[in-house]
Amino acid sequence: MQQVLIAGGGPAGLAAAIALAERKIAVTVVDPADCIAGTRAEMLAQGAGAIMQRLGLGHVLQDALRIETVKSMWGAAHLQSHGTAPGLGVHGWGLDRHALSIAMRKRARTLGVRTIKGRIGRTVQTCEGWRTNLSYLSSNKAVTTPYMIDATGRPGHIARRNGATTCHGPNLVAVLWHVAENSTAVMAAEATQVGWWYAAPADQGTTVGFVTSPTTAKEVFNDPQGTLAHAARTLTAIPVPAHGTPCITVDCRSAVLDRICDTGWVATGDAAAAFDPISSQGLFNALSGGFFAGNAVADAIGGDAEAPLVYAALAARTAERTHAQTRLQYAALPFDTAFWREHAGHQIAKRRRTAAEQRQDQTAMPVPAPG
Repeated sequence: MQQVLIAGGGPAGLAAAIALAERKIAVTVVDPADCIAGTRAEMLAQGAGAIMQRLGLGHVLQDALRIETVKSMWGAAHLQSHGTAPGLGVHGWGLDRHALSIAMRKRARTLGVRTIKGRIGRTVQTCEGWRTNLSYLSSNKAVTTPYMIDATGRPGHIARRNGATTCHGPNLVAVLWHVAENSTAVMAAEATQVGWWYAAPADQGTTVGFVTSPTTAKEVFNDPQGTLAHAARTLTAIPVPAHGTPCITVDCRSAVLDRICDTGWVATGDAAAAFDPISSQGLFNALSGGFFAGNAVADAIGGDAEAPLVYAALAARTAERTHAQTRLQYAALPFDTAFWREHAGHQIAKRRRTAAEQRQDQTAMPVPAPG
């Protein structure tokens, strides 16, 4: 019997798989699209270095672009250079998501993780665990597993099938362009009345993003060249692409599940809690959340029934703290426009904690020593 099924092969799912495999637990990662991300630069704060090392991915950081400063036009009258910015730590890294996906899959395979392109079907809880069907290679296979990890991203398919509800922040969309040119080791951000722009550098080029409302994002797609021309005239800190249609649009609302775990399953990464990109915590949350979720499930399989509840309490505190900081970041801007007022004033409903989680609320999840 396969010990653990993980739905989703992104950073959170693979981090959970690596953590489980290091604990000598068999694991299968199931993803409908193989989930190897396209070329896209993202920033990883310095605090993530320990998790990357613990996952056996330290070499990825050695090859990444080291970011040592942030420049912004963030409500000030002139360009500001923040040096070692608070959100960055001593320094950060510009990572290419495609390269990270490949490195994580290689690490997982080395540890014996099975990765298949397919889907987890309807799940039924039995006395033996979860009974489900795996659809892959044009066939269906019945599988029973004592534990599942939901790493399906914002949809949270497994959690929602089992009664969890997602609480969302205001609608928010990121429109992205990739600039395949040499990047400088500077993270840049600039606010406008209807949203904010950022430039995330990596060795493979720079990703330029415009974070705004769905209505404005639609206007961008209707006239991408006009949007870029206007941005080039008005922005100071952002290396605006000279031309090109956006390469991708992503939902980037803040979100959190009202239940992050229950009998036989836990959620991790964006499935558990998703953060506004203004926090710069998305990739860090995926890696660290997956690592802790995997270890919590390993502990549960080993007999510690409280471990997933400790993990859920940790994830909930992280989400509440980050969402509160996000509102403060929006409130600090001087723009008195609908976009900024909505994001500064919205508070995501607090999730319900079980009695067991409340008992564990002051407990920290330990980082296991290398096995």
